[in-house]
Amino acid sequence: MRSLATVVLAAGQSTRMKSARSKVLHDLAGRPVISYIIDEALKIGSARTVVVRGPLQADLGKYLEEAGLEQAVQKQPLGTANAVASARKTLENFEGYVLVLCGDVPLVRKETLEAFTKEVFSKSAMLGVLTMQPDFAAGYGRIVRDLDGKVVKIVEAKDASEDELKIREVNSGVLCFDSEWLFKSLKKVGCENAKGEYYLTDLVGIALKEDLPVVAWKAENYEELLGINTRVDLARTYELLRERINKEHMLSGVGIQDIRHTNIDSGVKIGVDTTIMPYAFIGGKTKIGSNCVIENGVVIKDCIIENGVHIKAYSVLEKSHVRGEAVIGPFARLRPDSKIGRKAKVGNFVELKKCEMKNGAKANHLTYLGDAVVGERANVGCGTITCNYDGYAKYMTIIGDDAFIGSDTQFVAPVRIGKGAVIGAGSTITKNVPAGDLSLSRAPQTFSKGWSKRRGDKMRSKK
Repeated sequence: MRSLATVVLAAGQSTRMKSARSKVLHDLAGRPVISYIIDEALKIGSARTVVVRGPLQADLGKYLEEAGLEQAVQKQPLGTANAVASARKTLENFEGYVLVLCGDVPLVRKETLEAFTKEVFSKSAMLGVLTMQPDFAAGYGRIVRDLDGKVVKIVEAKDASEDELKIREVNSGVLCFDSEWLFKSLKKVGCENAKGEYYLTDLVGIALKEDLPVVAWKAENYEELLGINTRVDLARTYELLRERINKEHMLSGVGIQDIRHTNIDSGVKIGVDTTIMPYAFIGGKTKIGSNCVIENGVVIKDCIIENGVHIKAYSVLEKSHVRGEAVIGPFARLRPDSKIGRKAKVGNFVELKKCEMKNGAKANHLTYLGDAVVGERANVGCGTITCNYDGYAKYMTIIGDDAFIGSDTQFVAPVRIGKGAVIGAGSTITKNVPAGDLSLSRAPQTFSKGWSKRRGDKMRSKK
């Protein structure tokens, strides 16, 4: 089989997105839009991938450079044929077929591209067009066929006659060419049309005039070929991708209760028999083990969640590691660099930041632990906080194994609590506490006999 190179068109000005960011860099399930189409090109064995961008798309240029991808610049927005011509120099030594894809069509599948290119290769076609039949043809170029079903031309919507606009089969924007013929024939494309642009699709007519084989292959599912021009299109595309991602997880053994209202980024890994309740948002490089329960409203980003973990409703976890059978929440927050040990418990309205809770440790209520280590089986009472910041630097609080921390304790770091130590409720701890000791710091409790009656008498006398 001949070699395959891919040219991805991404030089559009994105004016309808109303954004300073390039359209193809907008987020789609945790990744830039364009990354999906590049991945599919690699999956079908593309030996070269060249992205065509505009001269003002510095953000896209930086992204492509960091990703190690080849790029070409279309100096002026003169149409799709001009855009492909911009890649001529980059691919001047390439021999084989050139697959042209659109950077704003992220849902196209490897299977569709493989079937299409296979058809082009098997017919030794000089040119292939991937077509589709959407519910609404709108502004797509129409595929005009003769009575034998052979393609006669592709006519853009603005140049189409009334009868041609009735045609439902349209151009998807995906085309495949013999590379030598492509770059030689691009010089023959004119701009005598309603938009005054050089249309890549005009090469169909040129090939037919030269009596060269042309293939038009229709995709089964038009939705995977829908493009993104506006934020409305982006949201619609995300709905389709979300359903695809969720179905893949469900078919792999993950229990998703509401496929429409569960948001899982592309690339997230989830083990079998894990249950995910509605309105969960799971993103980034998150990996979740098996037999976990993720309740409604949970937000997880860039975390490792091991087997058997239960994350209760409305908890937020970011860049943290939770080991097996731990329980988090409800309404807990794990900020970056937190580590939760096996069977540890982080309860309601507990916030951790750069905190390690070792195996079996517990902080069940209304607590802040920042820059801290909590030992195995230690119990941190309600209202406890670590005073880890003095306005200039952060300091550590170390709590030993089996320690018991009474409610409403304040640790003024740096401070170390020994193994099995007990801290009395309401204490402010500023010094290290030895293992096994009881430490408390309270003002002595005082009494004023008869104070309530005296106060009442005084208040009544003022009336």
